[in-house]
Amino acid sequence: MKFIVNGGFMNINFLNLLSEKLNVGSMRSIYLNAMPGRYRARMDLSDLDKINDRFSKEFFENLFNKDTFNIKIKLTNEEKNRHIERKIEYLFNENRNIFREEGISSFALGYPIIVKQNNKTKSVMKAPLFIWKLNMTRSKTNMNEFIISKEEDGDIEINKVLLMQLLSDDKINLSDVYVTGIEEKEKAILTFEDIKNIIEKIDEKLKLNYQTEFKIEKFPEKSEEMDKKLTEGPFIFYGGVLGLFKRQNEGIIQDINNLRENFNKFKFNVSDRDNFQLNKNCSVSTDPSQQNVVETLTDTQYKIIQGPPGTGKSQTLTAIITNALENGANILVVCEKKTALDVIYEKLSELGLGDLAAMLSNPTTDRRQIVKRVREMEEKFPKTEQFDEAKYEYTVNEYRELKKKYNGHQSNFGKILESEINMSLNDVILKYLDGKNYGNYYYVETQKNNINNIYKILDRIDVLLSKIGTVNNLKKFEEIYNKNFEKISSYEIFFSETLDILENLKKLILFIDKNIKKYGDEFKNYFGANKLKISLFSIFNMKIKEIKNAWNDIYPYSKKLDDYNNKYTEKKFTKYDYGLYLKELENFSNTLNEIIDNKIEFINFNDEKKNTEISQEEKAFMNNFLNYMEKNNINDRKEFLLMSYYYSLLQNSNIKNEKYKDFNVNIPKLIESDSYITAMQRYRIKKYWNEIRQRALTVMNKSENIKMLYNLRKNSKYGKINTLREIVETDVKFFKDMFPIIMTDPNTCSAVLPLEEGVFDLVVFDEASQLKLEEILPALIRGKYKIVSGDIHQMPPSNYFGTEMEQQNIVENEETIDEEDLFLADSESLLDYVNNLNDDVEMSYLDFHYRSKHPKLINFSNAAFYESRLVPMPAKKDYIPIEYFKVDGVYKGRKNDSEADEIIKYIFGDKIIIDDKLPSVGIVTLNLEQKNNIVSKINAYLRENDNDKIKNRYNELLENNMFIKNLENVQGDERDIIILSTTFGKSDEGKFIQNFGPLNNQQKGYKLLNVLITRAKYKFTVFTSIPEENMEIWENEIKKNGNNGKGIFYAYLNYAKAVSENDTDKENRIIDILSENKMKYTNIPYESIIDTDKKIINIIKNEVKLGENDEIVKKYKIGGFTLEYAVKDKNESKAKILIDINSINNFSGKTSYKSIIYRKNLFENMGYEYKLFDMANYI
Repeated sequence: MKFIVNGGFMNINFLNLLSEKLNVGSMRSIYLNAMPGRYRARMDLSDLDKINDRFSKEFFENLFNKDTFNIKIKLTNEEKNRHIERKIEYLFNENRNIFREEGISSFALGYPIIVKQNNKTKSVMKAPLFIWKLNMTRSKTNMNEFIISKEEDGDIEINKVLLMQLLSDDKINLSDVYVTGIEEKEKAILTFEDIKNIIEKIDEKLKLNYQTEFKIEKFPEKSEEMDKKLTEGPFIFYGGVLGLFKRQNEGIIQDINNLRENFNKFKFNVSDRDNFQLNKNCSVSTDPSQQNVVETLTDTQYKIIQGPPGTGKSQTLTAIITNALENGANILVVCEKKTALDVIYEKLSELGLGDLAAMLSNPTTDRRQIVKRVREMEEKFPKTEQFDEAKYEYTVNEYRELKKKYNGHQSNFGKILESEINMSLNDVILKYLDGKNYGNYYYVETQKNNINNIYKILDRIDVLLSKIGTVNNLKKFEEIYNKNFEKISSYEIFFSETLDILENLKKLILFIDKNIKKYGDEFKNYFGANKLKISLFSIFNMKIKEIKNAWNDIYPYSKKLDDYNNKYTEKKFTKYDYGLYLKELENFSNTLNEIIDNKIEFINFNDEKKNTEISQEEKAFMNNFLNYMEKNNINDRKEFLLMSYYYSLLQNSNIKNEKYKDFNVNIPKLIESDSYITAMQRYRIKKYWNEIRQRALTVMNKSENIKMLYNLRKNSKYGKINTLREIVETDVKFFKDMFPIIMTDPNTCSAVLPLEEGVFDLVVFDEASQLKLEEILPALIRGKYKIVSGDIHQMPPSNYFGTEMEQQNIVENEETIDEEDLFLADSESLLDYVNNLNDDVEMSYLDFHYRSKHPKLINFSNAAFYESRLVPMPAKKDYIPIEYFKVDGVYKGRKNDSEADEIIKYIFGDKIIIDDKLPSVGIVTLNLEQKNNIVSKINAYLRENDNDKIKNRYNELLENNMFIKNLENVQGDERDIIILSTTFGKSDEGKFIQNFGPLNNQQKGYKLLNVLITRAKYKFTVFTSIPEENMEIWENEIKKNGNNGKGIFYAYLNYAKAVSENDTDKENRIIDILSENKMKYTNIPYESIIDTDKKIINIIKNEVKLGENDEIVKKYKIGGFTLEYAVKDKNESKAKILIDINSINNFSGKTSYKSIIYRKNLFENMGYEYKLFDMANYI
């Protein structure tokens, strides 16, 4: 289902649906429902008193009096405290995972709790009033010790989600309380007295039951116990909850509300977009598919970058950003995961462009950095690094012309030369070069004869030869044949009469020959005019009388011959010259003897002539061609005529005049220019934007003292410290000039940047399959061009499988909601949403896979999900990239202890070491229980093995960012080694239930598997207890349900086992079945050359110096690349020289020039010599 992006779909109902999704999500969050209960990621602060006496009191003493502190928790390892201590370990691990992905610690304390009933839903809200951002670490020397700390810049926040809920539900605005109570405090300390004062101000607007003395309350086990107190009205509960407080989305909610309230002021479609791309250059190297994204960047309003795992999406986005910067555009980059933004930022920093970017993830702490950077630029503007700008501009212009010429050359190859079968110039040249070298060719008038005519003539010759035997017979019968033969009604009568006439001819010839010998020339001359003269004198000359009588005797024979000729041949004899007549009779006799001697062939030939339509021109062509073949001793008529036809087409095509005459000179110049521009563009960008910045600072200072707006403390103009949003809103253009790249998450985007359509030239979304539409729409509106990067075959946002939108509840409130609104509003992600639009949207594909160090790590997904279009990089060394361990553990209580134990042995053992180094490790399970089981078992292992070796290994694993996650949460991660616990197995009773949770989802389950098996860079290790008899049903399941569900899961387990055991036949068979109707998968590295007399082979021999032991091979494979030809030593498997033919099969489209540059650089960096032959040079 596709929908158009315009006012037709963007209506108020659509926004209402998104608003409802946001509100439903907020009501479930810790911000509005802070009861610890059975949540793993929440705990009652007072519970820690059971482990460390007086912990909560000591904690609050530090919190209310110090801006920084550390407080330790020592685990007791006592059974009575296991539930609490497991929560501590869980919070530690989850906070680490979130920090790695989002760049901020989510661990925080919420205190105290406002308890109030929602006026609309009647649900009870238990919301923390204040949130202190904290951190939790584990001691490196004592595995049983954890440290809770608060840093100097640790935020103290009022619960903004609560404020928005109160504003929406009770029409009570508490924002002024927030400003006066927290924002104006210069130190990051909030005392209980401050809290009491703020509660008193809240009480003025929302009548509360509260106490004025500090206390710490313990949460009841059941929320109903707290709800009972609501009979007296809303109240403050003085309990503290430690938990994971992810980003508040109050900014997004506010933006959606603004869109709803001001709906008619927004167009929701930026139509006045400038095509800012003067140049298509980048500061980073790109492959052809990445460059294609840049080349087509501004063709449409929406650009989807379909980037399968490991295809260099961050490199592509960096290329887009640097291209936009050179062209004077500003860019907003939005991603939920800070780690993805960090990758792009690091790439920009490596180029020296990091200072052009503002990384925003926390409006409060980021404000300090932004103010400091702007003030430093105003006080002392950094010097711009000098470079040869004139040379750069010249090279850019030359590069543009070189690309234009080359692309024009390639475009010529696409011209259609043979319209009958749509054969292009490219096709003709390749066929010509792939044929034998004949030296001379038979010229074909291609204007009169198309390829169909050629095949018709060849077929005609084949049929005739099959019936007649030889070309010589064919030629003879063509000479004999005349149209009267078609009138033969009975071959029996014809051959009988022919035998009679042959006997008659024999007698006639003997008679004439005898008389010529007897009478000489006088007998020959007795005809015509001479006959009249002779008749006058015959009465006087006895000899002449005898001659006359002899001729009269001949007449009956001659008459009989004439009758035969009139019936069959229409042959005319020269009777006025009996010398010639005798020769003609002899020839005719020979012809008839040929017919008699080859009766069957004559009948076949004659019948074929009768039944086949062939024009005189075709007949002439065939006869001339046969004569040429005979004259030049050519035996392989079919290939020779086809080669002659292709040669003639090329001669008539004017290709020699149109070809890229300076190909061998300009291609190296093209490569050199590309390298120079890639290296120097960064200096051009810095110079351009530093000039913009300096002008902006000058203009700003004329109307506004920069230090007053970008203030470190309140001043005479601004009675408070300006928030980052206020700074940006005052002069958004100035802010964009200072920071043309803004990198942020969806909520910070809404919290800081003004809601204005098209305020940025480009808005770029990374990991778009993980971005929820309701959270990202405000950011989408802020861009003129929208670049959406993701993978339609990867997972939607992590809560999609658990808590999808409950459509029925929403529809009940809005009876008039249109199906299209509901469809789009319920898009599982931003990527899904944009992919369902059909107006002004273009999808570009990334085709080269870089993550996997071995092709076998990606081959399965490539075949199963990406139509085998991905090109993996070759392995640098030979090793087994997938390990398969059969565990046969028992699946009990949704856990598998045996698999967990084996994984712990593995990560603390020696098998995990790669090249004497500990790799980065990720552990993935198929459910949450097994994930927690592995975490618990690792903690138990650390307690039981409290020695330096184990501690050091564990700390090194953590330093290398080891993670332990369930299947739904590994999107975006990559590690050297990924370890999979398939978790499921037989029960104690020996039963195996094939319930793999979301993996069984027939629509989306394959996405989970795809993400899982593409996370490994070096090795993927499987620990499994799934019975092999169940795994063997994979093929039937795939035939029944396609590459989805348990079938594809079982197929992967079989594939992993095959790779692990080096069973290439089974491995290839699995890949072939997954990629049905695609090219067959093979491990054969190359094919031998059989026809060594082909033109292309001779060309290679002439162009490349071959050693005595060298051989030419074809279809040489390196990783996912296939080279048409290569030169190698006969005794070696690896080639020395790689050869590409410059055809549109290999190099086509806008980025054909980039394909040459990419392949040359890639192969030469791998140690090969690379040759590129332009096929137009060899015709």
